[in-house]
Parts: sequence; C-alpha cells; structure tokens
Amino acid sequence: MRLLKLKFTILSIIFSSFAFAQLPSKVLVGYWENWGSLRLKDVDDRYNVICLAFLEADKTSYATPYDNNVEDLEFTPTNKTTLKSDIPIVQSEGKKVLISIGGGNGSFRLENTTDKNTFVTKVKDFITEYGVDGIDIDLEQKTYVCATSNSAAKINSPTDVHITNLIDGIKEIMSWYESLYNKKLILTMAPETAYVNGGLSNWTVNNSCGGHYLAIIEQLKDEIDLLMVQLYNSGSILDLNGTEQFESSVDFVLSATEAVIKGFTAKGGLGTYSGLPEEKVVVGLTTCASDEAVRTRSEIVSIMNYLIGTGAKPGSYTLKDSYPNIKGLMTWSINTDAKMSSMSSCNPSVAYNFAQAFEDVFGTINNSVEDKNIIQLEVYPNPTTGILTINSNYLSGKQFKLIDLNGKVVMSFEATESKTHVDLSNFSKGIYTLQLENNLTKVVVR
Repeated sequence: MRLLKLKFTILSIIFSSFAFAQLPSKVLVGYWENWGSLRLKDVDDRYNVICLAFLEADKTSYATPYDNNVEDLEFTPTNKTTLKSDIPIVQSEGKKVLISIGGGNGSFRLENTTDKNTFVTKVKDFITEYGVDGIDIDLEQKTYVCATSNSAAKINSPTDVHITNLIDGIKEIMSWYESLYNKKLILTMAPETAYVNGGLSNWTVNNSCGGHYLAIIEQLKDEIDLLMVQLYNSGSILDLNGTEQFESSVDFVLSATEAVIKGFTAKGGLGTYSGLPEEKVVVGLTTCASDEAVRTRSEIVSIMNYLIGTGAKPGSYTLKDSYPNIKGLMTWSINTDAKMSSMSSCNPSVAYNFAQAFEDVFGTINNSVEDKNIIQLEVYPNPTTGILTINSNYLSGKQFKLIDLNGKVVMSFEATESKTHVDLSNFSKGIYTLQLENNLTKVVVR
C-alpha cells in the first residue's frame, strides 16, 4: 500500500485542544516596582515581559523568619486604577504581563493543604482581577525556600511538604487557567543562586540548603517557560569544573548560566538536575548602580555574545558549548534602568542602558508572536502505527516536541539533516501535537 505524504502548513495557531505559552522570540524581562511612579504604559518598549513586583506576604519590613503567612498575600500598587487601565494597553502591543509572587520581603511557606489552597485561591483571584498572562515564582531567603532536610529536597523525588505543596499548587493554577482561557499560563521563576547553583557546593548544600530549589525546577521543567536565576546578591558559587567564581566577574555569569542549561549532579545526595533547554533560560542581572554585581553595557554585550557564540571569550571561563537560542535578559528593575528607582543610589547615569544592551545583542524584536514564517513540513504516515517520518531539510538541529492532550511533553528530539524518523510504536493511541518552536501540527497514533 502506497504511503500518503500529508503536507501540513504549520502556522503559529493555538488549536482549541492545546495550549502553549506564547512569548516573543527573544525576551527582555524586567521587574516593575508597584510602589514607584513609573506607569506601566510608559515602560521602554524593549521590555516585552513585565513582572509586577510583588504579590507578597509581608510589606512592612525585611521578612522575619516564619513571620510571613500566605493568607496575608497582597498587592498594593501606587495607583490600582491606573495600573488596571495600563495592563491591556501593553498587552495589545504584544508584551506579556506577569505577577511576581514573593520577593525579598514577601515570601512564605506552604506547610499544609490549607496553605496550598489559600495560595491557589489568592493567585487565581489576582489573575482574574488584573488579567495578567502568567506568574513568576520568586521565593527568597532560606526560611521560605529550604526543605526540612537534604533528603526531603531530592531533585527527582522531593518529600518536603512546602516544596510539594508549591509544585502541586502551581500545577493546579495552571490547569485552572488553561481550562478557563484555553491557553497556557506563562510560568517563570527567578530563584537566588544559592538554591540553584549552590547545589554544586558541599558546603552550601550542608550549611545553606544549597540546591533546594532544584527539585521545584526539575518537577516543573515542562511547565516552566523562563528560568531567570538572580545573578546578583549572591556571593561566590562553584562552576561545573569545581572552580570558585565571584559575582563581580564576567565568569560568574557565564558559568552560572551554563550550569542551569547543562545540568549537574548536586552534592549532599540531592540527585541529578537534568538542566533546561537554552530556549527557557534567561540571564538575570541587576541594574542597580551601587550593586557589586552590576555590569556595564559593554560587559553585558560581551557576555551575551560569547554565550550565543558570536563573540570572543570575555574572561577566563571557557564555555563547554555555545547557546545561540538562549532566550534573553532579565533585570531588577525596570524602574532602576529608567533612572526612576526609589533608591537614588541605584539609579544609573544613563537611562535604559540595560535595554540598549539587549538591543545591541539581539536587535529589534517584533513582540508579535503571530508574526512567524510559514514552514512547510512533510509528515508521514499520519495517522501512524509506528515510525513517523519528518522531511526535515533546512531544519537540521531544530528542536521538536511531542505533546499529549494533557499538555505534557512526552518526547523531545532534534531534527536530522534530511529525514527524521520518530518511533511512536510504544505510545498510547490518541492525538498528539508536534511542536516546532511556536508552530504546531496534529499527529494521530493508532
């Protein structure tokens, strides 16, 4: 029997049965201080992902250990009415608006089912009221990140109540959003280095719960759209070679970024962190002029160009690979970059220098996720009972994902030079989605 080749025109369409987060090809993520005077609609257009800071459990002072309670989560912008009117304006320009949850003062623990349910309800209510596109999880400080023990923070099988409640709560929120809005809720995370890269250090694991955030990342790796480790307020870390790197150096940024992409076996018996695709990784830097970790525009450009493989090595650290698909840059904060920080010592000499560094590296980004080139794919046989063949000329090295009806990534693979063969014989019968970047097509397994 002759196999029929079905030619699909793959467009950036969200099918009614599937939901995926839609982000610009490269992102400049910035945190917007809700207590400041900068209006959301007046933020520099290069910031295409804006995190509202913060939905927090304590707004009065630096968080006291175990003082913050999830039932106190609140968001109190300078002008609520103005903000609500500005959000749809920036969304109409293709920008994404997220609510950042926690922060340095406002983090919390989910110690029981009641706490988890309160967290879910509070976040749902905020999304409903403000109409944001996603959530950013920004739990900080040992008190609000650490598991009860290293054994309870195992990367592939965490048992700590706070960690498992957070994971389950996030999944519940995302499922609710998808069922209600028929699209994926954007999920980002901005952990501190100690709780991610700190997993490479025996001392940090055993004394400061180093790497305890890795279990959260690993268990939500399919749901996460952007991981933006805070490469500031850190102290030193170890790189993949076991060499100490200090936050004032460019090598700190390079090595920390590579570690979250490549993955590593954490110390203290935590297990193996498998890493995240470079397309989900954003380099998080500060724009506060008085911070030891602040970078000049030229440093940022040289760091990013080396990471993406278009520039010379700016320091001593040698990357094991280049990462041309790294997603972009993040900063605390937009207000600081705009020279409008409430802390005058943080304000830089030139407004939006960080945004300019982003443009220097990535050029002008079209924020519309609808503006995609049409790709012609030949996928056959479809329906299939076993081997699916993709004619992949001109797509060598491109990453494909196969996703089931629950939105779970069940297979990831890279296109080969001419034809890519995928064995689906062990998959359950049903409908799947083949995803190439933001392009989708249906695959039926019989």
